[in-house]
Amino acid sequence: MARIQNHKSSMRPIVLALVLLAAKQNLIEQGQAAIDRNDPQGALTALQRAAAEDPNNAKVHYRLGVAYGNLAQKAGAFHRMSLARHTRDEFERAVELDPNDLDARWALVQYYAMAPGYLGGSEEKARQQAEEISKRDASFGKRAFDFLARKRQRQSAAQSGQ
Repeated sequence: MARIQNHKSSMRPIVLALVLLAAKQNLIEQGQAAIDRNDPQGALTALQRAAAEDPNNAKVHYRLGVAYGNLAQKAGAFHRMSLARHTRDEFERAVELDPNDLDARWALVQYYAMAPGYLGGSEEKARQQAEEISKRDASFGKRAFDFLARKRQRQSAAQSGQ
């Protein structure tokens, strides 16, 4: 009987770890579902909790960046700046944690290309991310460089039309 009880007590940490993993995964799924239904505040709430439980999860930080970005699109001008910085920070954290996260790198290409300099936007930073994408996936990298080229063309056309 004592042998059975020892076996049960040695299983407790494993069971607890599985329960915590399922809870974290549930928060990530809740966050993604909120993103999908265009509820950025709900996504933010769930994903912030997921990040608190697992701060080194690149996918959580990427999704948090998406949630912040979606929330920024609905915010007033002053609050939008703060949310934009959070967006950038979360995408950068995702890439820091997982340099092969192409979704996060693509999000940074878009962010850096479109954000003004005072919010961290930079054509050079966008190009660097496109290069990193190209190293990992040539066709995706081409798409990133094409995006940057189209953006430059639109800017040139807008400047020549003024």
